Amino acid sequence: MQKRVGDQNWKAARDDMTLYKRNSQREIVEALERLLPDQRGVVTCTFLFEMLQFAMALDANPECKNGLEIRIGKQLEQASVEDLLIPSQGYAKDEQYDTECVRRILKNFYCNYTGPDPSGLISVAELIDEFLAEISSDIDLKTTTFIAIADMSVAASTGSHRTSDGVYRAIDIYLDKHRHLTELEREELCRVLDCNKMSMEACEHAAQNERLPLRVVMQVLFVGQLKIKETIPKEVQLLKTGEEGDGVARFSSSGEEVRAEMVKMGSKVMELERECNVMRREIQRSGERKREKVSIWKEMKRKLGCVTSMHESSNCHVKKKKKVHPR
Repeated sequence: MQKRVGDQNWKAARDDMTLYKRNSQREIVEALERLLPDQRGVVTCTFLFEMLQFAMALDANPECKNGLEIRIGKQLEQASVEDLLIPSQGYAKDEQYDTECVRRILKNFYCNYTGPDPSGLISVAELIDEFLAEISSDIDLKTTTFIAIADMSVAASTGSHRTSDGVYRAIDIYLDKHRHLTELEREELCRVLDCNKMSMEACEHAAQNERLPLRVVMQVLFVGQLKIKETIPKEVQLLKTGEEGDGVARFSSSGEEVRAEMVKMGSKVMELERECNVMRREIQRSGERKREKVSIWKEMKRKLGCVTSMHESSNCHVKKKKKVHPR
């Protein structure tokens, strides 16, 4: 009995020591946050992310976490994808990573970015694309969360010549891991994809991607054909500049590639049109089958020998058996 009481006292003392240690660590993190300078570049972005994860794990006060997020947002272009992969805290979290924290950091970055050089925005946009590709394999990641983060990437690269291949790669991974999505949900997900900014390699991959909605595939094929047609005048202009030597060789080789791509794109469009026609005919046939159902009354008249045509329906009668009277 005394041994059991002693064990309970030891466990209580250990819990008190653990709680005291946790509170001490939280106070240290909060004190360090108050001592950190607000200027960007003084402390590395990786160190700030590590402090933020400690503050979240120790349940520091909101002022501490908010101050770290603001400092990170001021120099987010220096961060890496590993820094953004902040694990969700607590058992009630559905998603694997804390995407809400990343969204707050992105908002702080956009609010504090005042540089005339757009290279910082492009770097952050590429960082978001890589982050999306990493978290897309999370089966618990909501479609609305994915779209919200992808919209931030698109907004950061507005007005630049940056391709949308990173967003397409993230969408492809998300569709592969979330095959339960309906056609409408997949179309809503692909709303953030700008097909006009996709490279030829991405267009070729998307044209054969069965996970994409049919409408998006048709749009990609159309954009791909436009890009192929745009390359022909450029090659012709190259010939007119006087570079007949290497220019002719490059034009002939690229011309063959252009023709091959156009044939490939055209065959893909024809195949999709045939599939649409088959689906349309199946729908029409199903409607005709419903209209061809014969009523019970018409079937009865047919069995009784009545003529079913409109012209002869008035002459339709049933032969009655003559009564035979016994003599």
